[in-house]
Amino acid sequence: MEIIEVGKEKNTKMISVKGKMDAVSSPEFENKMGEWLAEGETNFVIDLGELNYISSAGLRSILVIAKELKSKNGKLICAAPKDEVKKIFKISGFSSMIPTYESVQAALESI
Repeated sequence: MEIIEVGKEKNTKMISVKGKMDAVSSPEFENKMGEWLAEGETNFVIDLGELNYISSAGLRSILVIAKELKSKNGKLICAAPKDEVKKIFKISGFSSMIPTYESVQAALESI
């Protein structure tokens, strides 16, 4: 998995996640997000457009970060998931817990 810092808009850090988010790679996601939280970032849009697969470990990592952000009055929004990832979000009930938008633009407009 690759985590790319895309930039910042509307006081929101934009990141892109590519590849697979599973038990092997999800700790890397949590660590990188934790670094940004420690730097004071509290709002994130995660572009999932190039994420090909997410396991339950990946879902858990996103949920852990979202809960931590909520405690800091921040938010995490997911954007542009591929059909396979969207399906996993829906089956797991995850899409009802984490705001998810069809595009990064729609996610930004929601802020």
